[in-house]
Amino acid sequence: MASLYKYKLSLSMLVLIGILFCSFYWTRVPMEGSKSSAPAGASFRFGYFSQQEGEIGEWIKQFRDISFFAASNQLLQQQPEAQSFQLYPVYDGSTTEQLFNQAYPHVPAETLPGYGKSVYSITKGTARLFFLNADRLKDAGDGQLDWIRKTINGNKQTFAFAWLSEDPKLPEVWTAFREAGISAVFIRNSVYVLDLAVTQEPSEYQTSNYEDWKVWDLSELNETPFITVLEAHDHALTIKAEKEHGQVLDQLELNADSLASWDLSTLQEKQDISLVGIQSLWHYHPGDDSIKSALPEGVDLVGEGPIIETSHTESVPLPSYDWRSPDYDDSDWKTGRSPLGYTNNKELQTYIQSKLESGSSPTYYFRKSFEWNSDPKKLSDLFLHIAYEDGYVVYLNGQEVSRDAILTGVLTDSSLAIPNEFTFYRRVDLKAHLNKLVKGTNVIAVEVHRGHPGAPNLLFDLGLSVESNGEERR
Repeated sequence: MASLYKYKLSLSMLVLIGILFCSFYWTRVPMEGSKSSAPAGASFRFGYFSQQEGEIGEWIKQFRDISFFAASNQLLQQQPEAQSFQLYPVYDGSTTEQLFNQAYPHVPAETLPGYGKSVYSITKGTARLFFLNADRLKDAGDGQLDWIRKTINGNKQTFAFAWLSEDPKLPEVWTAFREAGISAVFIRNSVYVLDLAVTQEPSEYQTSNYEDWKVWDLSELNETPFITVLEAHDHALTIKAEKEHGQVLDQLELNADSLASWDLSTLQEKQDISLVGIQSLWHYHPGDDSIKSALPEGVDLVGEGPIIETSHTESVPLPSYDWRSPDYDDSDWKTGRSPLGYTNNKELQTYIQSKLESGSSPTYYFRKSFEWNSDPKKLSDLFLHIAYEDGYVVYLNGQEVSRDAILTGVLTDSSLAIPNEFTFYRRVDLKAHLNKLVKGTNVIAVEVHRGHPGAPNLLFDLGLSVESNGEERR
């Protein structure tokens, strides 16, 4: 009986081994060839189709170690067979918000009330991803910025990214991205990153129009198609442009620890407070004989001109008829929201909010008042953010504080600027002119000149801000 029992036990073991062997064979476990899991230690991996000449579906099959991808709505609609719950769309205005809501059932609805699915966020691994509506973000008071801040503060992740279909072209938006803790912003073929955190620069890495941000232009890569891959290992992030089979064309690396230490050392200690916002309302008037400028006794007509100071550096008050004077009556001037101007450039035409008439004078004048109710002596800095073509002069409470592309000296409405391409929100440090800011009502006046009487372009927008140590408030 004992030998029979041993025989049955041995037979059972052989049968079990045979079943296991057949199961292993039938499952066809891959022994070589393709990637089947994320790199060891990767806490986050995400793919982005910034541009695509091949089939998205084939790329997704090839990059099996990436679970989720992003692409523009237009690109996804061109390849409907590739659409799946793995793909997150970027709203790009190629369809209505209503149709966009219907096209992607897996996208979170009403993450931000009133925006449908055109604005939403998701969390993947150690990253928070924001998908934004660029059309609405062009309004400096748009609710997306406050929502981003609250979302990040309520659920802090190691990394935060944002996707947009186009640049909103507002410095205030980029300041808000920086202060909220956004690590990188993806706009079509451009990757914007905070330069302080970058540990390895890619080729075609350039300064941008926004403070602290630099941009990697992916459109300059010689080989296409490719996919942009985001890969995080703890606090280190690598953004790669990869061809088929994982061949890396170029890459950028940044470290989140640098951003964290920078946030603590700068953003919490100082505050940037807006006095005049981008896209504000301005009084404006075209150049003509009704615009008067005073010429006080002793002023050097070929010198620094409109900066009017005595030998004791005390300002000489301007008469009330001088358009630069805080007491000037501009109630009969027209009012418009900036950017203001006129241009034959189709791209810039969509940027202008108030179209001005091109007249015989090459000059337009602008004025705006604002309030400051604290002691200016306690402020640490003053900044001008100005977009213009061709040249400008800015006056604060009747005194010149900045000019560019215009020769020094007293100006009239027929004075010409030095021909100049459109300058996009140049940041000018006006710390030396903080003493011209007063407690109460302040007036900023600007004259913008064309480089030629018949030039087809004149553009203007301006922001003014102060920097405090966190104790001052408007």
